[in-house]
Amino acid sequence: MNKLAKENIENFFSEAEKFRNANNFTRAIEFYEKVLDLNHNFKPALINIANCYFQLNKFDLVEKYYLDFLKIEPLNIQILNNLSLLYFKTKNTDKALSALQKSLDIRIDQENVVEKIGYCMFELKLYSDLNLFCEKFLKKYPENKFLLSYYEKSLFKLGKNVEALKISQKQTGFIQFEDDKVKLI
Repeated sequence: MNKLAKENIENFFSEAEKFRNANNFTRAIEFYEKVLDLNHNFKPALINIANCYFQLNKFDLVEKYYLDFLKIEPLNIQILNNLSLLYFKTKNTDKALSALQKSLDIRIDQENVVEKIGYCMFELKLYSDLNLFCEKFLKKYPENKFLLSYYEKSLFKLGKNVEALKISQKQTGFIQFEDDKVKLI
């Protein structure tokens, strides 16, 4: 890339940032597109143009630019997580699940991603998978209320009512009656 092109990228990007910071997303997009015309792999422009389109509710274009970014840097968990949020917003749970699983494969210690995967699996009625998933991650996050809830629900859906009731009793602290004796659980 020559010096003039580099200067143009810097100038266009600077102008785009001014408009984006002033919440003039349409105008910012014009300048981000000029940057991308000169360097279609300029990651800050890809992220920021996606964010501008998100603000304008043009979700198909948000997805396009996030996916373009992932072609350059496929292991970026921030973009994968942003993509999953986009899919949640557009009620595309199966795509959200896929993006979240990729993110979790890259970095296992994301408790919030684990919770969202549980939600996706439940919404998609993947109860057997959800059950195994919860068993695995409850070892890592034993006090996570969301995982416990999804685990309990998956057990009920799988017809394992006794096990589900035990989980429920543990969470709620219900009283259990045994031969005229009251036992606090």
